[in-house]
Amino acid sequence: MKELRADARRNRQHILHAAHLAFLDQGPDVPLDQIATRAGVGNATLYRHFPARADLVDAVVVDNMAQVAALATDVLAEEPSAAHALAAFARGVVERRIVAMLPILGRHVTTGPEFHEARTRLLDALDTLVGAARAEGALRADVSAADLVMFLTVLTRPLPSVSRELDDAVRARLLATLLDGLRPGGATPLPGVPLDADLITADLS
Repeated sequence: MKELRADARRNRQHILHAAHLAFLDQGPDVPLDQIATRAGVGNATLYRHFPARADLVDAVVVDNMAQVAALATDVLAEEPSAAHALAAFARGVVERRIVAMLPILGRHVTTGPEFHEARTRLLDALDTLVGAARAEGALRADVSAADLVMFLTVLTRPLPSVSRELDDAVRARLLATLLDGLRPGGATPLPGVPLDADLITADLS
């Protein structure tokens, strides 16, 4: 992609952020004019950056994976322990709503080279975080990186027909419960086998 002017870069990021939230709230078929309005740009600006819905979907997924990977890397470098890093990662994902968009957008995604590069970086960052937490004794052995991401994805989806205040309150309580459930002490074994990225991707194809 050619280098964009500063204002064009800002518009593109506003569109990606608005589309991410719209897809999260309403799914992949949300009208594009709603996304443009949410981003504070005109329809022409949206289509200039993303000529087709598929272009926007792909860009949102790649951008989201990059954000999650960066968060996983940053918390591990900044927090005093892997346990703190794991908790900071989970809270950051929920607060910023940067969940894994692939399970939400699924078959609408085109898995080209940019997608695979972002996916590899994401998996590497998550495996490093989860491995450090497990080695420290802060994460139960039967929870994989893919499990963690899927748990957070489900937790972050909005509850239908409730106020934003109640939605936020329920989410905060669920997150606290999830963080307790990730610890090894007194854990009930999870059914089946831990999830992995290949299993999830195959299920969506």
